[in-house]
Amino acid sequence: MLSRVAENVYWLSRYLERIENTARLIKVYGRSLMDLPNVQEHEGWMPLISTSGLDAIYLEHFDHANETDVTFFLIADPRNPGSLVNAAMAIRMNLRSSRDIFPKQMYEKISMLVRFIDNVVDRGITTTNRNTFLDAIERQVLEISGAVHGSLRHDQAYKFMRIACYLERADMTSRVLDVPSSAVAATSQTGSFMPFENRHWTGALHSVSAMQMYRRHVRQPVNAEGCLNFLLNDEQLPGACRFCLVRLDRCLEHLKGNDTARASVAQLLSKLTHADVPELAADAAARHAFLDQLQLGLLVTGNAIAKAYFPPTLEPA
Repeated sequence: MLSRVAENVYWLSRYLERIENTARLIKVYGRSLMDLPNVQEHEGWMPLISTSGLDAIYLEHFDHANETDVTFFLIADPRNPGSLVNAAMAIRMNLRSSRDIFPKQMYEKISMLVRFIDNVVDRGITTTNRNTFLDAIERQVLEISGAVHGSLRHDQAYKFMRIACYLERADMTSRVLDVPSSAVAATSQTGSFMPFENRHWTGALHSVSAMQMYRRHVRQPVNAEGCLNFLLNDEQLPGACRFCLVRLDRCLEHLKGNDTARASVAQLLSKLTHADVPELAADAAARHAFLDQLQLGLLVTGNAIAKAYFPPTLEPA
């Protein structure tokens, strides 16, 4: 498989996963804010930007975080490289460069998703139609995921798609787990924010479609320690960091030149194993530091994969 094609397939998969995660996060976060009293609009919506790591870009163009600006920035703002519109554009470009890899039905489903996002954004996203639009994105990405598993041969192209998916998903889960730290801090001025803290952990579980699985397998009320342990270390939950890293390592097993990337994954798994979850649950600052290091480790892993399998970036003349 050509390294250029492998890179196109990899980034196609990462952007598909990012679109689904972003759509679900916007929807869940907006609903969770309805249940929090006395939260200033900026302090309420800014953590959603921080979750995506886009604070600096957002503040270049907006002075204040509110529902209208934040949702526009994450969905339709061409100045945001992580917006749904720009992700759809990136998917289109990578799809054209690797169309011979995919079955016709799968190619058509991905093209339909891109056209759907473009058409709805062109007509305008309102508060009324936003959740319907985001629900439709989730459904279409799930259909594509089913086509990947059911119709794409499980060869190198499939392995690179799964590597990208697991890396992107683990990164988003780590970011989602960091939201309650900022959101709870935003309500601390009221002096009565503790009853609402677990509302954020419930939102974190919904953000990675893990609420029902938490109830089935943890079997205790939603709290910081239970949610952290479940989303960091569960070995059977597709959205959990450990699950993603173990599956990522299994995909790398089938590729040559995997030593550096697998060593990076092993370090991340060790970090999860030795995490003091009760301490992380009790100390928001320690939790933020831990999750920040986890995200940096995922970035290192992504860079190791790119260096091993993708064409080198050309230096400017």
